[in-house]
Amino acid sequence: MKSLIYLIISVISTSCAISKSTYLPDGTQGHSISCDGAAVGMNVCFEKAGELCGARGYNLLNREGQVVYSGMNSGSASVNSMSGQAQSFGFYGGFNTKSILVQCK
Repeated sequence: MKSLIYLIISVISTSCAISKSTYLPDGTQGHSISCDGAAVGMNVCFEKAGELCGARGYNLLNREGQVVYSGMNSGSASVNSMSGQAQSFGFYGGFNTKSILVQCK
């Protein structure tokens, strides 16, 4: 049972980055790298860029990140009988998206 828990924690904490080759406006090749998830830092994107470009290095052309909320619940809660009702909102969670665009030197 403990080994199963360690395996699950290991899989959850494993970070990965997805890269896709693309062509830049000047016709040279670049790499679009995304490292999404709340537990994954932007450093994972930079590590992937380092793997792709190696010792040559790379130029960072673009860096983006945002939180996309996955659900919202709205309901009403009584404040008191004199003032009526107040609207309340609650977020079920969010998804962090992070990406960079690099060009190898």
